[in-house]
Amino acid sequence: MDLSVVARSVSNMSANAVSDRAFDRASVLAAFDAYDSACEALAGLDFTAFTVAELLALQSRREHRARTTAGVDHRIMAALQTLVTPAEIGERTWTKVLMTRMRIGEAEAKRRVEFAEDLGPRYPTCGGTIEPALPATAAALAQGAISIDHVCAIRDGLRRAAKVCDPAGCSALEATLATAARHVSPAEVSALADRAVYLMNQDGLEGPDPTAAKRGLTIGRQGPDGLSRVSGHVDAETAGYLRTLNTVLAARGVNNPDDPDSVNPLLPEDKPEPSAAADAADDPGCTQPSPRARDMRTPPQRNHDALKAILRHALMSGRLGQHNGLPVTLLISTTLSELAAKSGIAVTSVGTLVPMRDVIRLAGHAEHYLAVFDGHKSLPLYLGRTRRTASVGQRLVMVARDRGCSRPGCTRPAAQCQGMHVDQDWIDGGPTNADNLGLGCDRDNQLAFDTGWSTEIGDDGRVHWLPPPLLDTGQDRINHHFHPEELLHPPGRDDGDDGDDP
Repeated sequence: MDLSVVARSVSNMSANAVSDRAFDRASVLAAFDAYDSACEALAGLDFTAFTVAELLALQSRREHRARTTAGVDHRIMAALQTLVTPAEIGERTWTKVLMTRMRIGEAEAKRRVEFAEDLGPRYPTCGGTIEPALPATAAALAQGAISIDHVCAIRDGLRRAAKVCDPAGCSALEATLATAARHVSPAEVSALADRAVYLMNQDGLEGPDPTAAKRGLTIGRQGPDGLSRVSGHVDAETAGYLRTLNTVLAARGVNNPDDPDSVNPLLPEDKPEPSAAADAADDPGCTQPSPRARDMRTPPQRNHDALKAILRHALMSGRLGQHNGLPVTLLISTTLSELAAKSGIAVTSVGTLVPMRDVIRLAGHAEHYLAVFDGHKSLPLYLGRTRRTASVGQRLVMVARDRGCSRPGCTRPAAQCQGMHVDQDWIDGGPTNADNLGLGCDRDNQLAFDTGWSTEIGDDGRVHWLPPPLLDTGQDRINHHFHPEELLHPPGRDDGDDGDDP
């Protein structure tokens, strides 16, 4: 072999590599110069000549580019970490490097470093490039399809999943969450992650229940101010009881120890619905502030007073020896297939997830509701209780079907919502039938029929929200926050091929 030929070949390859790197450097610097010029030009412009629709479009373009350029930071950090260590720059960690150079806080600097580790390319010492640790999330962010808040929700969900799932399962979950994040809000991604982790952890419930070992409440020593700190974890059933009772006993104007005229539903003379205290605040004939208007307690303080009232009532009832826990009314919704198989999970009206074995056990309690739905459509197949009236039954159907406010992205549970007419408002002749009713929180209920939004019951039996033209970006019409299983198993997908995957 002619060594001179080999030498020339190697020399040419090295020259080409140097040339490519020089070209890359020139391209990067030229792009940054253009980027700086564009940003400076935009910063000095006046936008008052545009219409509302045009301003919203410009705002969307800015948001899209802000998302895509976040990936540039990740690639810069990844390249930097291949060349030098933080100590060689003058700091102990990359977080400290960013804090010093960028003059940013520790939390933000730490977030940027962690994001670069998960979303930036990886360069092994042997050469080449490895895809990001979270490839689907990195791709979605680079395309501007998701935001930084979406990334935070995905990373948080994967952190929790890693405790109960193997790397392959976490990888599959990352792809699922990143795909869903392209269409729904960060809060809905978090709800989807919660549901997926819950389902992943079901295998661990076959043996000793890990949640049973973790449950517990600790009442700390009484401090000089007379207060004791309470900490711990409660199981799904206990959380359901507390949240259900708090919707009544922790409402504003109710059970206020500083107001002798506040409503106390636990007293025989205060049997009327506690919301009367709130209604009095809107009475134009009322000359004195209502109990609700006088109530200056914070939500945690109201929760505390509600629990105190419950415990006091239980202690004074004289029946503690006859009851294993407090009687509460829960609406539990599930699908026919899960009920028949005695497996899976059910959802309560306050958003609590309950294993099917607990649903069956709770059936022995005196006061409960059980709503059974078709597995693929939000159409009720069965609604049972010992007593039933039309108005109560209609609300139970709404609570079991919608589980919370039906507006996409809203996270308020059913217990904080009211019924609203969907296809046609009552004042316009809309019927008060179950198939024309949906759940909406007090804020979103005002949107329907009032600000350009419209609602309808879709073929899937769910409430669909149709935004006004200037807010319509093709987003989802239904709220997935309380139905994350829809994102795990989208309509039209053959569940039989999914096996046990989340």
